[in-house]
Amino acid sequence: MRRPEKQSSTHISAVQVLEDGAEPIRGWLIVYLVVLAGLAAHGLELTIASLIIGANPSLAGLTSFVPAPALAFYVVSNTLLILYAALLFRLMLRRRRVAIAHNVLYNVLSLFFLVGWNAFNMKSTLGVAIDAAPNLLMAAYILRSKRVRRTFRGSVGPEKRPDALSSV
Repeated sequence: MRRPEKQSSTHISAVQVLEDGAEPIRGWLIVYLVVLAGLAAHGLELTIASLIIGANPSLAGLTSFVPAPALAFYVVSNTLLILYAALLFRLMLRRRRVAIAHNVLYNVLSLFFLVGWNAFNMKSTLGVAIDAAPNLLMAAYILRSKRVRRTFRGSVGPEKRPDALSSV
């Protein structure tokens, strides 16, 4: 005979609506988060590889060093995108409404950096076109999805945070 299982107070089923009326993260929004994590991981891998190849070009079959300004732009821009993706995860997991605007900004910034990498001859035009597709699709999804608007309803102000002081 099985005993009935008790649900803990922290368990939220996939169909429950959260306290503030926001929906749980599910469906295509989970796919979006997985793609975002994949892009951040890919950026980290490319950043590490670029530093290794920058230090020893012969590992990639190159005979000369990558110009320092181009390498610095690539490393700094990729690092910014990785850190921004971490911020996005924090905002999205807390279901903050501002996550929508930051996701759009992240995707626009990614496109800007792709064009910059192309200007430094670090990425081909075809590579830019291929790498731009996920960012364009992700921005369109964030801007048009009703689920995104229903999920990210939380306020960023101190009035909604239980740990914030009521008077300063």
